[in-house]
Amino acid sequence: MRPVRVAIDGKALVPPRTGVGRYLAGLLAGIGELAPADVVIDLLTPQTPRRTLPWILLELQRASRRGFSVLHLPFYYGPLAPACPTVLVVHDLLALEHPEWFRPRHLNPIRLLLPPSARRAAAVVTFSRAVAAAVEARLGIDGRRVRVIPHGVDRQLFHPPTPAEVAACRARHALHHPYLLHLGATEPRRGVDLALAAAAAVRRRISDLELVVVGGARMAVPCLDAPPPWVRRLGHLDDEALSPLLAGAAAVVAPSRGEGFDLPVLEALSSGAAVVASDIPPHVEHFADGVELFPSGSVEALAAALLAVMEDADRASALRRAGQAVAARFSWTASAAAHLALWREVAG
Repeated sequence: MRPVRVAIDGKALVPPRTGVGRYLAGLLAGIGELAPADVVIDLLTPQTPRRTLPWILLELQRASRRGFSVLHLPFYYGPLAPACPTVLVVHDLLALEHPEWFRPRHLNPIRLLLPPSARRAAAVVTFSRAVAAAVEARLGIDGRRVRVIPHGVDRQLFHPPTPAEVAACRARHALHHPYLLHLGATEPRRGVDLALAAAAAVRRRISDLELVVVGGARMAVPCLDAPPPWVRRLGHLDDEALSPLLAGAAAVVAPSRGEGFDLPVLEALSSGAAVVASDIPPHVEHFADGVELFPSGSVEALAAALLAVMEDADRASALRRAGQAVAARFSWTASAAAHLALWREVAG
């Protein structure tokens, strides 16, 4: 029997790595563990730096003619006339639902190219039922072509650290006071403004509290233009440095207004952190049993949830344990197995 040849667009693996790159790295690691004998993976990456739009519309269009069984497209859109079946990953529909969160607002390639790419695809992969339902309703995609395959987590990187590792991390970053941690690229939808306002409210009771912001700047967030001195911006950190930073926080705050999954929340839970998260659908769907939820967009509710966790040690400890139990449900091996089954199905 001829093997299934799957070409994967690997451009997102080229540094600097974004959330799409983290998804691909985890997926490939899971496939490596399974080592399927009947599937051959061809990873397509640019030889020189390329912009995403010409890479997908020109280079992947040409690549689709090379006899692949399936072309896996991890970034919202694909070639205009692919010569082989495609599987399209739709992380979310936020560019369609909230164009004000993105730039350019109206001529955004995702906004223009996602709908026709999804309709052309043999199958669409999403990471939550909420996004799958939106894909069906908004894009008119038959639900039988939409598959929900949650992310996994790398437990070699994201696991509860020892007290000594936490202490060393705090010393390395001069974190001598209790702190909240916001993880992820900063942009308006991620809610760092809510985190800052809620931290300011909590500081009326816990005066030495700091807010630590980890992640590169994707879009300007006005509240970070001239933040108060108790806000610490650490920028991008390597994955190897994150677990003790996450676990050492009084709480990890995940106030995002919109997500397709929110991998940083899963990584925080796997690290043994206490997480306070907005009640957006993917958070509720995947993490409700292991996080303290608050009504999305409410500074007052977020501040109250943070105080409830910070001022009750038993509650915080129970939350950390519950979070680890939730994180144990997710694996890149399971994600890879579901992807492999879908590719085999599409290849026929």
